[in-house]
Amino acid sequence: MSLEIIGVENFPIIEENDDLARIICDTLNYNNIKLEDDDVLVLAETVVSKAEGNYVKIEDVVVSDKAKDISLKSGKDAKQCQIILDNTKKIIRCQTGLIITETPHGFICANSGIDNSNCREGYVTPLPVDADRSARCIKKYLDEVFDVDVSVIISDTQGRPWRVGAVGVAIGISGIHPCTDFRGSSDLYGQELMSTIEGTADELASAASLVMGQSDNGICLVLIRGYDNSLVKCAIDEASIIESIRDEETDVFR
Repeated sequence: MSLEIIGVENFPIIEENDDLARIICDTLNYNNIKLEDDDVLVLAETVVSKAEGNYVKIEDVVVSDKAKDISLKSGKDAKQCQIILDNTKKIIRCQTGLIITETPHGFICANSGIDNSNCREGYVTPLPVDADRSARCIKKYLDEVFDVDVSVIISDTQGRPWRVGAVGVAIGISGIHPCTDFRGSSDLYGQELMSTIEGTADELASAASLVMGQSDNGICLVLIRGYDNSLVKCAIDEASIIESIRDEETDVFR
C-alpha cells in the first residue's frame, strides 16, 4: 500500500458563518483535485471553530476566584485560565506552566484545547462544540457534490503522555471508525493478537499534520489518498470519536 498526502493550498481565511463545506469544495476545484471514493480529508479544528463562531474575545472575559487561583498555581494569565475553565469538565493537573483538563467532549489535553494561533489578535478559539457533527456535515456535502464516499477527520495538535512533542490527533470523524481492532487476528508467527487496537484516525491525523505544519504553513486541509479503509469504513453517522477515548477506570492518568 502506498499513500499520497496532499496539502490543499490557497485555502481562504475563514470567518464566522462561512459555508465551510462549500469553501472546501471550491478550494479542491481551484487546485484541480477531484475527490475519489475512500479519500480521507483531514481538516484543522481551528478552521471549524472559526466558521461556527466558536471563539472568545479575551478582553470581554470576566475572571472568577477559581480562575485567579489557577492563575497563581500555573503562572498563566487569569483570563486565559477563565477561558480554560469555561471549556472544562474537570481539572486533572495544575502546576507551574501546565494545566491538564478533561474537556466536555471527554478529551484529556492541555488547556482544554484552547488555541490562540491562526485567529485574530485578541481572540482564542475553543475546540468545536461537536466535531463529529461538523465532520458529518462536510462529508455529506462533498459526497453529494463529487458523487463519492469519502471520510472526514477534524484534527487538533496535542501532546502525549510519556513522549516529548505534539502530534496531530482526531477530535471528530465521519465515514470511518477511529480505531482498528486487530484482536483475534494472528501475527507473522500465527500467534493470536490479544490486545492490539490501532488508533487509525489519530495516525491519519498525524500523517496530515506533517504537511499542515505547526506555524505559518497555511495548510489547514490535507487529502490522504490510497489508505485501505476496509476495516474501519462506515456510514456517515455510524462512528464517533468517543470510541477512541479511554474510560476513566482504565486511564492511569486520571
